[in-house]
Amino acid sequence: MFFLLSKLLYFLLSPLTWCVIAILLYFLSKRTVIRKWSKIIAIGIFLIFSNTYLYNITERYWQINPIPLHKHFEAGIVLGGLISFNQQHQGFFNGAAERYSAALQLYEAGFIRKIIVSGGSGLLLDTTDKEAIFLRQQFLNAAVPDSAILVEDHSRNTYENALFTKKLIKQNKLQPPFVLITSAEHMRRALAVFHQAGISVIPYPVNYNVLPHGENNWYDFIIPNLCNFYKWQDLWKEMIGYAVYHITHKL
Repeated sequence: MFFLLSKLLYFLLSPLTWCVIAILLYFLSKRTVIRKWSKIIAIGIFLIFSNTYLYNITERYWQINPIPLHKHFEAGIVLGGLISFNQQHQGFFNGAAERYSAALQLYEAGFIRKIIVSGGSGLLLDTTDKEAIFLRQQFLNAAVPDSAILVEDHSRNTYENALFTKKLIKQNKLQPPFVLITSAEHMRRALAVFHQAGISVIPYPVNYNVLPHGENNWYDFIIPNLCNFYKWQDLWKEMIGYAVYHITHKL
């Protein structure tokens, strides 16, 4: 049930959804007041959430800045969300592929001795393809020995990533802290979830949506970008998820 609700919430978090609802109210309502405010709200949502400058400064604040490692760790934890499968069940790296390459680099440099791959299927219906299984093969292809790869392929979200990874850590008697490897936008929420699960981790953020300490171009202030609607949707998901975990942890 929680998994279904999270998918529904993700849809409702989209500013584009809010904009469409406001437009529908404008055309469907017969009341002048509702039509007036629906129009104002639709225009406001468009101007705010299509503005690249506003998105960039919010994203930079939210993302965890790069943290260099200065010691060796027993394992690095790679979270799923970087693989997409087609109808022929072929796996392909998506925009979050740096999670894989970063883990491989850390292993080859000797910063981590083992790689824990955590991720099953995030789909509602077809759960045949498992990200962790695909990633394990990619690490093997990169000459990482099988003995250095631990696989958790049942999780469907970040909460289950932490839950099932904790069991895997106990089974293999691994000693904390561990290096947590995920996207910079996702890192803040992932840290909250793993800490709540009692897993000591060091953040290693990758795949930055907005470069840390970067500068905005002049046109970011004035030219709307509809792609920002989808970027805000992902950012809201992380922010609300982070808030929920902190609230539930205090209750």
